[in-house]
Order: sequence, then structure tokens, then C-alpha cells
Amino acid sequence: MSRLRPATLKDLEVLVRHRRGMWKDIAHFSEAQLEEADRVYRAWARPRLRTGRLVGFIVEGAKGAPVSSGCLWIMPRQPRPMWQGPWVPYLMSMFTEPAHRGKGHASRIVREAVRWARAHGYDAITLHASDYGESIYRREGFTRTMEMRLRLRDKGRVRWKTRSRRGQSKV
Repeated sequence: MSRLRPATLKDLEVLVRHRRGMWKDIAHFSEAQLEEADRVYRAWARPRLRTGRLVGFIVEGAKGAPVSSGCLWIMPRQPRPMWQGPWVPYLMSMFTEPAHRGKGHASRIVREAVRWARAHGYDAITLHASDYGESIYRREGFTRTMEMRLRLRDKGRVRWKTRSRRGQSKV
């Protein structure tokens, strides 16, 4: 039986390890790039976990070891018509250990993140979905938006992994 629980500052290394696993699954980064990303994320996440601007969720497997995690970053947003306040939860860093995939852990985290956001009075949750995670988010009611991006630097540009219709990775 698995258990879903909130992450604490003591779980920072689990969150860093799982975020690294997410990046390894969805893009091609060198070990040096991943090491640097771990260092930067650790320094970024620590104060946000302390202040509650980063809310983590961890699923523990039958033996109590973390097998899946995800976070809500309470992110600033700009005013607009029908503005609902200066913050919006951003779902990020979703990862499930390969041996524990297909058991509904990610869906549980998404549902808990939605429950948490509603209970705290937020009007929306945003995220960027990888090809791997999009179906989970769609099942939970998320829809695509119209975000666009212009890359200003090519140095270190990453090739993203995509999924074919049969679920195999391709580059």
C-alpha cells in the first residue's frame, strides 16, 4: 500500500533527485548540465519550501521509500481582467521511479495538488506538460493554453524527447 504525504524540508534531496529524473526522461542533458541544475534547484527550492511558496507531495511505496513526487510553486502572476490575486500555483517536477510507473501515483499527486490549491483559495493551476505527462493532466481536467517561446541563445540547447503513438521515445 502506498501513502501520499506532504514534502518537508527534510525531503529536499528526494525532490532534487526526482527532478533530475524528470529531466533525464524528457530531454538530453549532459551530466555536467544535470549536476549544475541540481545545485541551482536545491538552492532555489530550499527557501521556497521554508516559506510555503513551494509545496511538495511525495508518494511512498509499501516499504516507505519515496517512489513519486511533484510540487506546486506558488508563482507570481501579473494583473489582468478578472484577476484573482498575485499568485498562481504552478505544478512542476513531476516524477515517478520507473519501477513504480503505471500505478496511478502521478494522478494521485495531481489530484492532491488540485485539492490543496482549491482549499487555499486559488482559482487555477498552470503547468508545462511533457509528452509523457500530458495524458495524466488531461484526465484530471487540464487543457492546453496558447503559450509561445522565442529562444534567444542556442548554446547548450537541448533536444526534447517525444513519444510516438506507441509510447516509445524518439528524438
